[in-house]
Amino acid sequence: MRGQAQSAVTTIWVFALLLMLVLSAAAIVVKLSALDRCWIEAGTERIYTQIVVQPGDTLWDIAVSQMPDADPRDAVGRIRELNQLSSAEIFPGQILTVEVKRLQATHLASR
Repeated sequence: MRGQAQSAVTTIWVFALLLMLVLSAAAIVVKLSALDRCWIEAGTERIYTQIVVQPGDTLWDIAVSQMPDADPRDAVGRIRELNQLSSAEIFPGQILTVEVKRLQATHLASR
């Protein structure tokens, strides 16, 4: 009986160690993927401009006109984030900061 109990305990310990190993490996993969995005962003210079909202303007219109290479949904989110807007509501005369260009490090070196 004692041999079976000891074997069961050993099996549980091995399983627990394997589970911890798998969870640790998963955490490392998640962290490395986040760091990869940071390295990509580290070599990027952002250029901003300020615009004055005109009557009839929407964040969507501004995003499309100021950030034509970006997905408008992402651009609207970025404008809201930059200007700390809690909604998409904007008003004529309001001044908004807009990211208009991102230059990669290779472009910076060639300037």
